[in-house]
Amino acid sequence: MSTIYRLQFLLIAAAAILAAAFPANAQTTLEAVKQKGVLVAGSSAEYPPFEYVADGKLVGYDVDMAEEITRRMGVKVAWEKIDFKGIVAALTAKRVDVLITALTWTPERAERIAFSDPYFDAGIGAITPRSSTIEKAEDLTGRKVGVQLGSSGERYVRETIGSKVGQLLTYDSITLAINDLKNGRVEAVVNPLPVLRYAVRNDSGFRYTGVWDTRVVGINTRLEDKELLAEINRHLGDLKREGFLAKLETKWFGPNQ
Repeated sequence: MSTIYRLQFLLIAAAAILAAAFPANAQTTLEAVKQKGVLVAGSSAEYPPFEYVADGKLVGYDVDMAEEITRRMGVKVAWEKIDFKGIVAALTAKRVDVLITALTWTPERAERIAFSDPYFDAGIGAITPRSSTIEKAEDLTGRKVGVQLGSSGERYVRETIGSKVGQLLTYDSITLAINDLKNGRVEAVVNPLPVLRYAVRNDSGFRYTGVWDTRVVGINTRLEDKELLAEINRHLGDLKREGFLAKLETKWFGPNQ
């Protein structure tokens, strides 16, 4: 090999090494978000009072929290409504930057996406008519029970009560399940209690049980987006210490039963 060819070979090899070490698209998601000034957040938009549409506008606990976090990050939040059944896939497919939709931590979900530090304890329980004798999970035996498809409530009923339930009806949104309860089509709806608490806050005909199983919710990023997750955790910690999240709970959930 001549000296010229040897030199060309070495230059090409060096360029390849540099390209591998410093790829053109090495920008992190956090850097991209700050550069464009927008954090795209996925939400089911059907989980009151965490997030729901009122008068054509997305509102709720998660919305207020997200707006405060992004304000502190120096960016705006842009919401994308996603069907709950496909919400995790939407994040992993990079359709959105994060999920801010009161998603409950589970081991299976934690294998696919990252969870922030918990910002709410959404313990599992049930909503029933006030005359109901349902107090604990075992009381669901032989009953018609409603749950949101793919939710922690559905998972809890299937794993804890299983085939002992008289009939398990699944719904695309928790609102539809609660409507069927109010119409007498199911005897109980099982779900994280904060949402159920909100649903009966002004309705004396219904009540909610105590906590059957503690569950925490967090903001979600892709597993590789460690810088973005750290930034979110930093702001969440500040919001907790400053009492901001406590004020949001009072605003959106009202007093305890």
